Amino acid sequence: MVLKKGLELLSEQDGGGTPVRRHSFYRIKLRMWLHRGEPVRWSDPWGLVDKGAHLEDDGTVLVTDVRVDRVFLVAGLFYGIQGMNVGGTRLLRIAPHLAYGEKGLKASSRRMRSLQRSFQ
Repeated sequence: MVLKKGLELLSEQDGGGTPVRRHSFYRIKLRMWLHRGEPVRWSDPWGLVDKGAHLEDDGTVLVTDVRVDRVFLVAGLFYGIQGMNVGGTRLLRIAPHLAYGEKGLKASSRRMRSLQRSFQ
């Protein structure tokens, strides 16, 4: 599989479901780690909060519904989901220009050189 420059596929489990389609809504579970392995802890869920978005595992897992497009998702997630099947899991390393940029997350004063994300 060829991914956009700035994305590295670290592991993948095929879900066996239908292919993920752009502009469709899906429930995702999202975990993120900063470049030194520190987990990102969400203070509040985002996405379609009225549809049951919530946090698990002490705020390190976001469960939410998103539309697969560039409006709902940062570039790294949008391009990293391409080619997945429903029920699958990927672990990606995402370069800053496809994540939140060199300045990092607003909730964190640390700069991100890379970001790892796992989503299903």
